[in-house]
Order: sequence, then structure tokens, then C-alpha cells
Amino acid sequence: MIASPLSRAGCRLRRATAGLLCAAGLLAASPAAAIVGGGGAPAEVAAHTVMIVSTRGASCTGTVLARDLLLTAAHCVGPKGDYAVALVDRGAPELIPATRVALHPGFDSAQFRTRRPTPDLALVKLAAPLPARFRPAPLALDAALPPRGAGFLVAGYGMSADGDEASAGTLRAVSLASVGTTGGIMVRLSPAAGLAGACTGDSGGPAFQNGRVVGVVGWVTAPNGVRGCGGVTGVTLVGLQRDWIATAARTLGSPIAE
Repeated sequence: MIASPLSRAGCRLRRATAGLLCAAGLLAASPAAAIVGGGGAPAEVAAHTVMIVSTRGASCTGTVLARDLLLTAAHCVGPKGDYAVALVDRGAPELIPATRVALHPGFDSAQFRTRRPTPDLALVKLAAPLPARFRPAPLALDAALPPRGAGFLVAGYGMSADGDEASAGTLRAVSLASVGTTGGIMVRLSPAAGLAGACTGDSGGPAFQNGRVVGVVGWVTAPNGVRGCGGVTGVTLVGLQRDWIATAARTLGSPIAE
């Protein structure tokens, strides 16, 4: 299996603010498509999900835990750079900068090379609250590994086809089923047939079950384990990491509902 993180490299500018606007602007002008094989995200999913951009020219997806706090993948916000939420669903892009980032202490950025999974999770504190249309997402309470065949709804702002940057920037969702677990901390999701799943830009996006966020998207492969999208989507389970999430949220000044 050749797994890869899903953040996107793109335009790089010297000034931080200009770089954030560049990343957001590229995506805001894109056609309405994201997530391989997916469709429009339900309203309740859209209320919990945002797009994250950076001066590195990368974009990812995040889940709202509080009006000023996001859950995302550690590999999305670990590299040096400035980060912001890009609100692109209502006209010109609006940016809300991030002020602090907390990476899970067990995360190892070399995991994509070593193929040894670690908790690919991070919290992002925002400089200002999100608009009222966004609401905190409830987190899973169950720490048990999901059985094979269990269903998930995965959402993200990424591409609908590997390498097609013009297809990114609109929130989409797709239903996938568990095909196994990895390292006792991740679940692997795949479609029953055809191509479906996360793609570049969907990293950090939520995986839902019964209205609760049960995982965070971290990596993807094409069918047969080769590089690409639409084969298997790797998701870090949050129920196993709930204590860290709650502690880090309090430290950042945005406690979540226990």
C-alpha cells in the first residue's frame, strides 16, 4: 500500500496575508466538485466543516469543535506557515486567521514514509469566532474499533480527481464502509465498487457516524494500493484520543462538551 497525505502544494507568496488570500482565491473560483465519487454535503455536515488554507499554498479541511476551535489532521498544520479558515461559500473569500496550533504528542510526521500509523490529529485556535451558521460537531464517545462493513460519511473540500486542482473548493461528502483497521488507531474506508473516497485537500476532514464525528481523514490510495485517490481512505479514530482532544481544547481556551 502506498499511502500519502492529502494536503496540496500550490502558490507561494512572500507575505503571509497575500499567501493566504492566494490559496483561498484559487479555490473560491473553482467549479463545484470535491471528494471522489461524492455529492453535495448535507446541511448538517456543512455546519460542522470548514476549509483551511496556508501560506505554504496548501489546503485542508477541518471540523468545528467550538466557534473558534477546529479539529484537523496534524500533517495539515504541522509544517511552518500561517494558517486560516477560508470561508468561500458566500461570495469573495473571507479569512479567519489561526493563532495557535496543538499537535497530538504521538504524531510522527515520518509516518507516511515509515508506514507506521500515529494519531494524525491537531487542534487549531482561531483569532475570531466563525459565523453563526457554523456549529460545534459532537465527537464520538465509543473508543472501540469499528467492525468491518461499518458505514461512514466522509466530507471535505478537496479534489474530485487526483491532480485536478480546478475541482477543489466546494464541500462534498461520500459514504464509505470499513474494510479494516491499522495500528489500532485508524480505520480504512473503501467503496463497495468503483472509485470513491477522499482526495487531495480532504485531509483533516470529518468522518461521521450517526451524526457524530468518529474520525479525521489522514491519507488515501487509489485502487490496489497505488498512489492516487478513490481507493482506500485512512481515518484516525477520535474516540481513542478524546481525552487529549478535551485537554488540549481547555488549554487553548475553548473547552468542548464532554
